[in-house]
Amino acid sequence: MPDGENAPARSVFRVPIGPRLLTLLGVLMVGGVTALMAVAAVYFLVLQQWALGALVLALAAFLAGLTDYLVKDLRGKWGLRVAMEGDALALDLPVGRSLVHRPAAQHLRIPYGDIEAVESRLEAYGTLGMAMLQRAYVLRRKNGQLIFLFEDRAIETRFRSSTFTKLAADIAERAGVPLRDLGMAEGRGGFLAVWGTQAPDWAAPQMPLARQIRMRRRAAITGTLAIVVVVLALILRLISGSI
Repeated sequence: MPDGENAPARSVFRVPIGPRLLTLLGVLMVGGVTALMAVAAVYFLVLQQWALGALVLALAAFLAGLTDYLVKDLRGKWGLRVAMEGDALALDLPVGRSLVHRPAAQHLRIPYGDIEAVESRLEAYGTLGMAMLQRAYVLRRKNGQLIFLFEDRAIETRFRSSTFTKLAADIAERAGVPLRDLGMAEGRGGFLAVWGTQAPDWAAPQMPLARQIRMRRRAAITGTLAIVVVVLALILRLISGSI
């Protein structure tokens, strides 16, 4: 690698402030509603309204799980830092950098000469007739070690994230290694792709082409349904406020 005045400038990447603040807002809103639901459940149980209390308690438990999911995402967005130095890649990788994979937090400094490739693949997760697509990125070292870097989510929808597309290409270019596309693999979607999900092994084979096309269509439909639900919720709120 070049050094001195010929060395490339040091470049540091952090997740943009917009997505970080949006996730923080989501945590505060969902967490706040969870707390209110929990208080309401206790209130109904004290009044011995068992059925209503149990229903509200179940909803509070569901929202508490969703809040935990958002908190994990928040930790991943705020803690991730990638620095491309003159001769090495410095990585601060928090636990929440993936919502499906379960990588440990890592703080590494890897010389470019130790990197074999940057690899990426699409991952499909089906759940309740719906589908979610994300693109995962992994660093492969010459000693065979795989380091999960980050992921772009909601592929094939209007909510698509492409935060890491350029970063992965920049890392590969700085290290002088290939950026390999491994195609699409299928994991287990669990319930709503939030609970019980399981990522496919990194060595898993590609899905058949026909299956890939179907999962892409399902993911696009799922994204459209999400928009419809949000719009209907806003319309219902406006109507209820005018009555």
